[in-house]
Amino acid sequence: MANNSKEKPTQQQQPPQPNPRTFLISSVQLTEIMRYLMSRPYAEVVKLMNMLSTLNQLDPSIGADFVKQQASGASDGKK
Repeated sequence: MANNSKEKPTQQQQPPQPNPRTFLISSVQLTEIMRYLMSRPYAEVVKLMNMLSTLNQLDPSIGADFVKQQASGASDGKK
């Protein structure tokens, strides 16, 4: 006999995620990624393109070298 109840299946609770890591991406890399995404069907990539278009520019007074030096001592969480 089939179960016709309208109950939703229970979903397992996922543990909270640690703070997301931050990456540096050059304007050349961003352009290449956007160029590739523009060749794909719109419905598949619109969300990704919107996320990429909201990336913040690094403050020129900080510089990418400073960020790389800080990250060298940090763990990436992979073990």
